[in-house]
Amino acid sequence: MEGYFKYRMELLSSEKIKEYLKKKDLVILPTGSVEMHGPDIPVGCDIFITWATSILFAEKWQCLVAPPIIYTYPGASDFWSGTIDVSVEITFNYIKEVTKGFLKNGFNKVIIMVFHSPLIPIVQMVVREIFRETGKIVLSFTPNIMPDEKMVQKVRYKEGEDIWVLASLKILGLPLYKIRKYPEEKPISYPFETQGKLRKYGCSFPWIFSRNYQHTGLRNCVKEEDIDKVIEVMREVVNEMPDLPEIYEKYIKEMGKLIKEENPWKK
Repeated sequence: MEGYFKYRMELLSSEKIKEYLKKKDLVILPTGSVEMHGPDIPVGCDIFITWATSILFAEKWQCLVAPPIIYTYPGASDFWSGTIDVSVEITFNYIKEVTKGFLKNGFNKVIIMVFHSPLIPIVQMVVREIFRETGKIVLSFTPNIMPDEKMVQKVRYKEGEDIWVLASLKILGLPLYKIRKYPEEKPISYPFETQGKLRKYGCSFPWIFSRNYQHTGLRNCVKEEDIDKVIEVMREVVNEMPDLPEIYEKYIKEMGKLIKEENPWKK
């Protein structure tokens, strides 16, 4: 994956980053967690899928990808082996401080890539708090990188972290985990029926997986030969958003004008 090296900030010298900042000020910041993802999927799943997806967007937008934020609030996988539990408060403050560090260092446009479900609302609050404190516009970004329609067309099954992490590992140039066949397939599920009912009524609640398969499910449809097709799906989605950086820049200007010049709330 040598073609991706020029987008990975951690592989660049300070001088090369200085030269980059003379031309662009956009960086993608991947976020993830270290947690149980079933009996076979590696605990770094969320990190890999966010990092790899960020790299595909960086290739399209010709920008840098920051080293990922790894240890964050895991959510329902707490207590399982390999899950590293970090509080919501620490997670919020850490992501906020790292993001502000990029802003301070000349990266005036920061896109925080987030797919880990419990982390999405935390990052959304981070970007709001940064705006409140600094007036800077940071984006929280959770694209639908594997739309069901495209996946079914390419590989005949829908998105899942099982195939997503395999595609991501290949993009990152890392070893693939072994795909095995299960005696019985299992769906992604809640431990208790009451949770589904609470969710149906619009409730949000803390919970813990009672079986490891509940997190990602067990599927026998995933095959190694599907990986390249899934990467094609990911690229198709990336290619549908070529102008996001330009829209982001325009939005920053619109917000700046609203606050500095128009001040409608004072009239």
